[in-house]
Amino acid sequence: MSNTLAVVLGVYLTVILGISIWSALRTKTEEDFIAAGRTIGPFVGGAVLAATQISAGTVVGTVGRHYLTGVSWWFIWLGVWAGWLVSAFFVAPKLRRFGALTVPDYIAARFDSETARALAAILIVVSYTVYLVAQFQASGEIARVVFGMKPLTAMLIIVSSTALYTLLGGVRSSSYIEFLQTLIMVAGLGLAVPVLLSHAGGFSQAVSFLRSLDGRLLGWYYGPKELLAFGAAFSLSIAAAPYEMTRFYSMRDERTVKQAIAVAIGFQFFIGVSVLAIGLLTRVLFPNLPSPDQASSIMAFEVLPPLVGALLIVAMVSAIMSTVNSILLVTGASVAHDLYGRFLRPDASESHLVMVNRIAIVVLAFIPVYFALQEFGDVQAIVVEQAKFIASFFFVPVVIGLNWRGGTASGAVASMVGGFSACLAWELTGQRGFASHGIDAVEVGVVTSLILFLVVSRYTKPVAEQNLAIFFRQPRR
Repeated sequence: MSNTLAVVLGVYLTVILGISIWSALRTKTEEDFIAAGRTIGPFVGGAVLAATQISAGTVVGTVGRHYLTGVSWWFIWLGVWAGWLVSAFFVAPKLRRFGALTVPDYIAARFDSETARALAAILIVVSYTVYLVAQFQASGEIARVVFGMKPLTAMLIIVSSTALYTLLGGVRSSSYIEFLQTLIMVAGLGLAVPVLLSHAGGFSQAVSFLRSLDGRLLGWYYGPKELLAFGAAFSLSIAAAPYEMTRFYSMRDERTVKQAIAVAIGFQFFIGVSVLAIGLLTRVLFPNLPSPDQASSIMAFEVLPPLVGALLIVAMVSAIMSTVNSILLVTGASVAHDLYGRFLRPDASESHLVMVNRIAIVVLAFIPVYFALQEFGDVQAIVVEQAKFIASFFFVPVVIGLNWRGGTASGAVASMVGGFSACLAWELTGQRGFASHGIDAVEVGVVTSLILFLVVSRYTKPVAEQNLAIFFRQPRR
């Protein structure tokens, strides 16, 4: 296994380096670095969207959740796909037509407010730092189980290698690398399922064992209220996720964006079903693992043939790298383009902004490592938490703001601050006091954000018609 894995990893990293160098030679301007020159097509774009969303939360965290809780966790995918459909019809086409470089660009243009831009950029950096913690924690778990390596060493390797190809080619290199990563994930997961099923003694025997172990594994471990809260967190955050929306800007046109979302859902359906099967079958083979997050690594290392196991481990590593890459691109752009370039050096040249972007990526890559070493929770729990915060402060100003002309700058600022604060306060205090009511932090955050957006917009200065015309084709009557 170790020799096969070394060869597969070596080939994979060599291809990544080649793509990065090729992309670096074609990256001259800030638009090239942040938006790949608007050249990405539907199939590559769909694979990119899938790879960006299929993170450590999926290949480590979701496998672990299925291992621990069974079938019911799969229904959160309905929330993910609902979010994609909202994005396809109400968000993505307008954002691509606008043709900005970052999501705070949209916030600033739609609400005619540089304050709203700065706030959006800061919240993106804060919330996605939490998301990076999950990715690094997952890499540490894989390294501990598979290689006997210290988690810190694995985290530094992931950070350094991902930051390198992110620095070289920006979105162009990451797009083609993530296309490759999606194909590897599909191959690794698809080959693993039949092998595990054979080791488990077939479908009927696996089902019988799971039913005897815990009836909830094939039924309802989670109740409808819990699944609704989890699904809502993913749905609302996907519809307005900056690291996904930024990818829309790199695609050729509006039609390409819609096609790419359809391709992404197809990839995700296959991956979601495969991950469900892997989690359950690993529970059959190893019913008492010390941590559910170890399920995917143990299975790849102990059960699968060397080549299939190596592919699956590379798939897990690539999923982490693709998400880390996307997060670094969006947070780096928030710092360099939306904060530094707008407020500190508005006269900066294209080459200077690209340099600052690269510096920001390096700095932001290493900050979450410390928090990942603390292991505040399992990987999937951390992913769910960041999804709640993204939904709480971004869903309303993005989705509602793109489809309701009445939103104002003050309304957007109040919505973002209020949604984030309400979600945080509920997680820290209110959730414990009202747990019996089944009210989740994401519900509190989004509702608070919506109320503030509507009420404050009603009583504050409207946005100029020239700003609205960018997003709304019909003039106000």
